[in-house]
Amino acid sequence: MRISGLASGMDIDSMVKQLMTAAKVPLDKLNQQKQQLEWKREGYRTISTTLVSFNEKLSTFNKSDAINSKKATVTGASNVTATATGAATNSVFNIRVNSLAKATSIASNDYKDVDGNPTGTSKNAGISSSQPISAIYSGNETSITIGSGVSGETAATITFSPTDTIDSVINKINNNKDAGVTAVYDSTTGRMSITRKETGNKDIVLTGALFNEGFEFNAPKVTQGQNASVEINGITTTQSSNRFTINGVEIALNGTTPTGQTSQIEVSQDVDKMMSTIKSFVESYNATIATLNQKTSEERFRKFLPLSTEQRAAMKEDEITLWETKAKSGMLSGDSIINKALTDMRMAMIGNVTINGKEMNITQIGITTSNYSEKGKLILDETKLRNALESNPEDVYALLGQSDTSTKTGFTATDGLLSRLKKIDNIALTSMYEKAGTSKISSDLTTPFIVSSQMGDQLRNFESRITDLNRRLTMQETQYYKQFTAMEKAMNKFNSTSSGLNSMLS
Repeated sequence: MRISGLASGMDIDSMVKQLMTAAKVPLDKLNQQKQQLEWKREGYRTISTTLVSFNEKLSTFNKSDAINSKKATVTGASNVTATATGAATNSVFNIRVNSLAKATSIASNDYKDVDGNPTGTSKNAGISSSQPISAIYSGNETSITIGSGVSGETAATITFSPTDTIDSVINKINNNKDAGVTAVYDSTTGRMSITRKETGNKDIVLTGALFNEGFEFNAPKVTQGQNASVEINGITTTQSSNRFTINGVEIALNGTTPTGQTSQIEVSQDVDKMMSTIKSFVESYNATIATLNQKTSEERFRKFLPLSTEQRAAMKEDEITLWETKAKSGMLSGDSIINKALTDMRMAMIGNVTINGKEMNITQIGITTSNYSEKGKLILDETKLRNALESNPEDVYALLGQSDTSTKTGFTATDGLLSRLKKIDNIALTSMYEKAGTSKISSDLTTPFIVSSQMGDQLRNFESRITDLNRRLTMQETQYYKQFTAMEKAMNKFNSTSSGLNSMLS
């Protein structure tokens, strides 16, 4: 129990608070150092997410259909469409479609009338698909198989129970990826049809009593599938699908070619798309180094330390915001990891790339670096870039997209610019991962820090010291109150004795 100055008339709470304010100075310093370390770690996370995002864009830019874009132009008969991938070569195809690929289908028995004419119905006519299988099948087998009859291909097995409805069995067939078919049941006619999902000359082989006795596939009507017949540059070939790829060109057959006509596909460089990709790359590079430059050159206001709880309580919200903006500023000013990444990125961009024994650099495709004040920003001459793409697209692609896979610790002369930047980014991301515990793969600012890191260890050390110091300060505060309590009791005793003496003398 604490006694607050009843005998002495002193404000003991205030006195203890003043004493503890002085005693808490080391604690405040520890909290400030911990807060600064946390701000610095958050700064690293901002940089790491920026670099991860840039890395993801570099991977997108380096896809062959982005930086080595091709386009396919179709003229003549309009029954063919084509899309060129990055693997396509500049070429011309003359195409005639003689026949389209069709899928095999099979339908259950069609009852005949007394005159032998098909009725379009079966014994199951009128039985709803919501009825149980037992309405059409009374056998003991509880599985069926669907295959293709092709050697080496395994038939799909589908199990059912007598309580399953016709609908549920149909759904099991349709949802079985290995079966590769679509089944339809018509409750009006009682007939079932099964069609292959893929076109081409491939059979449908049904096994199981449910198919033969229940759905009556013992004498089915079969419409055999067929391969497409296509004449390409005078050579006739067959394709199992109406969509296929040849020499990096994805071709879709939409109909047969009219008599006397052909479709011509011309594959050429898509300069406009390549221009767009390279412009996006330059913009992303400039945005990335701007973020890095801003962090490493940010002014540090050393007099603005993190606020204590007491200091925050005495300030207005806008004052706190202004103070903390300055206090957080410059946490990564002059940082060695960021500065190294920036230096390496600039060197990578201005260095020559060896392409088939010859050297090439970005100035040859219209990209230059700005003056010192703009800190390595790239400047793009679109006219010069377009000329380079139109005259020598392969070398432009190699300059940017070529990769030396022999090393991951640094770039070589044969690494293209995108590969160089990815390697530099990965080195910086690894350094920040080890130092601050930031993610090497996430561009999300809310991604938790890795537990094991240099800064993580430092923060845990701060937390341990702060906990220990708080414990000692609590003990010290308790001791102060004990001392003042003892003083109050002594004064109470003195006052009581003094009062007694006065009574005796009066």
